[in-house]
Amino acid sequence: MSLLSVSRRYAEALADVAISDSQVDVIGKELAQLAELFGPGSELRALFASPIISQADKKVILKTIVERAGPSNITANLLGLLLKHYRLQYLASVEEQFQREINKRRNILKAEITTAAPIAAAERERLSRELQELTGKTIQAEFKTDPALIGGAVTRMGSMVYDGSIRTQLHTIKNKLKKGDY
Repeated sequence: MSLLSVSRRYAEALADVAISDSQVDVIGKELAQLAELFGPGSELRALFASPIISQADKKVILKTIVERAGPSNITANLLGLLLKHYRLQYLASVEEQFQREINKRRNILKAEITTAAPIAAAERERLSRELQELTGKTIQAEFKTDPALIGGAVTRMGSMVYDGSIRTQLHTIKNKLKKGDY
């Protein structure tokens, strides 16, 4: 089973519990903080992924982390369950999938909008509103700049990419001219 599907299963179950106990925001914050500790390249992640270190030693280390971090019972139980099934090193992935699942259930869609230059707040609002009308979902927009776009914008929402950049338009024209298809 792939990391994504494993992470998604834990995240969906956690979302069910978090929603039923009305602790979505608390658990989301706790997971985000703990996931930083288990991010790619972290020593803690490597420690829990290591087959050399005994499960008993890992339990002691996790107990210390839980005592110091003081997460809710739901989050602490998740950590214990992940450790029991040799998957604690995947906590960052579970956290990412949990946020996606909660956003899905709340009808929220994240949009990454990249423009060639910074745009004014009014333009950001208008663009967010238009995306909301297009998708029918509440948009959480994250704005970035990339001067290489020359002009226009590139918007990523999930697996969809809307590329209205001048760079792409120029590239398309260039390819048509090369093929003689103009």
